[in-house]
Amino acid sequence: MRRSLSMVLSILLVSLMLSTVGCGVKAVSSGNQSLVVGEIWKINNIDPAMNGTLTMEKALITESLVGTKPNFELEPCLAAEWKRIDSNTWQFTLREDVMFHDGTPLNAEAVKWSLMRAIAINPQIQSFTKISTVEAENERTVVIRTTNPNSDLPASLHYSNTSIIAKSSVDKDGKLIKPIGTGAFKLEQFDLSTGDMKMTRNTDYWGTVSKLESLEIRALPDPNTRALALEKGEIDFTCDPPYNELERLEKVEGLKVELNKTARTYIIEMNLNEAPFNDLRVRKAMSYAIDRESIVKNVLFGCGAPAIGPYMPGMAWTNENLKGYPYNPEKAKQLLTEAGWSDSDGDGIVDQNGQAMKITLMTYPQRPGLPPMAEAVQAQFKNLGIELKTEIMDSTAMSEIASKGKWDMKMSAFATAMIPSPSYHLNTLYYSKNNKVIGYHNSEVDRLIDECMVADDQQEKYDLSKQVQQILEDEEPVIPIAYYGVAVAMKSKVNNFVFNPTAHDYMLTNEVNIKE
Repeated sequence: MRRSLSMVLSILLVSLMLSTVGCGVKAVSSGNQSLVVGEIWKINNIDPAMNGTLTMEKALITESLVGTKPNFELEPCLAAEWKRIDSNTWQFTLREDVMFHDGTPLNAEAVKWSLMRAIAINPQIQSFTKISTVEAENERTVVIRTTNPNSDLPASLHYSNTSIIAKSSVDKDGKLIKPIGTGAFKLEQFDLSTGDMKMTRNTDYWGTVSKLESLEIRALPDPNTRALALEKGEIDFTCDPPYNELERLEKVEGLKVELNKTARTYIIEMNLNEAPFNDLRVRKAMSYAIDRESIVKNVLFGCGAPAIGPYMPGMAWTNENLKGYPYNPEKAKQLLTEAGWSDSDGDGIVDQNGQAMKITLMTYPQRPGLPPMAEAVQAQFKNLGIELKTEIMDSTAMSEIASKGKWDMKMSAFATAMIPSPSYHLNTLYYSKNNKVIGYHNSEVDRLIDECMVADDQQEKYDLSKQVQQILEDEEPVIPIAYYGVAVAMKSKVNNFVFNPTAHDYMLTNEVNIKE
């Protein structure tokens, strides 16, 4: 009787499972899996138009029309396909049966509203998409027209700030309530005072439903705090703990550390509107004075590589023929002398017309390599006779100071392929209309960038980009120091994380789960 009863119950259970799957309900993990992430930035904005990297790449709430593979190739996301109608017109066909978290369908009208809202809120989006109008041709067809020919439009629509949200994300006055996207997770709670976010699994997701039931992001801007929180078990995943802690963290039972290459470069920007940075000889002298090999070895602990140009080696559009500025203190001193700077009074600081070269370098602490790199540059400049003062502050404060025009130098880690195109980084940092803060103006560079954005032929785009890179090496408006290495630290039980070099810091996917 017991065997018969057991058999009957087994048959009923199997029948129930088959009937559930037959009704089209997606199977999801029955486990109560949760992932807690330590985020490196203070979270004070959850509007995708302004902070899309958070909602799309990390919180998995929103998605873009176009996706990208780790090798920078484009792939479909919310748009199943796209084609160019004429030089200024593109047609995007949306996926079928995709729903927003509020239950409304993803359609062309929703995409139109979301993109035009993003452009209105964040004008930078228009600067690289060149979008003039977005129209809903029918339920699944979106027609986008640009002000100028832009062959990079599909790549631009991978940019996280263009990720799509439903109209119900805002109130009647247009103010964001919370981002309602199509992603694998739905926002349940956001605490502005702490920056903590809590998401729950979207069981109606159009793709593979995540095994994680919940995802939590905690804002931990201090690298040491992130490392300690991971060790204490307060978080499961983070990136960029202090680099001098990596070797020790690798040996901690239950933890694992990965070093990854990413499209990001440590750079020093200079105020080219002011002396001494408006003198090319001084800029070159400063670049020759930096010992990049030593910085990578002794400051970054091998987490990165010495930089030659703006793009890391191996990218399709990187100019591999650049020579860069190898460490050469004698050449640096020679250039300073040619520029009229010498230590006339023997105090160890070079001067010109009675004015000593005393400059300030700003940077921020969230990326653990920046403050010690600033100290290393300070010491290396001292050998050249330049008195460098370093100031560590929040990145927002640094940007505000620079925007007012009274600044000398600032060091940052600049993403070079958040839009997987050779023109994105060049347009953002070196195009004269966009780089008013550093004040770099070169009509030939502008022309080449314009042509790069227009060119349909991929090899032609790469060649145009490489020409710009050569000019940048010749004029050194920005000093590249090192290519960024991302250190990802996590509990050993975190499974299926695959690093994507197109990400801002790290990019989670709905395949990430916890080993059972």
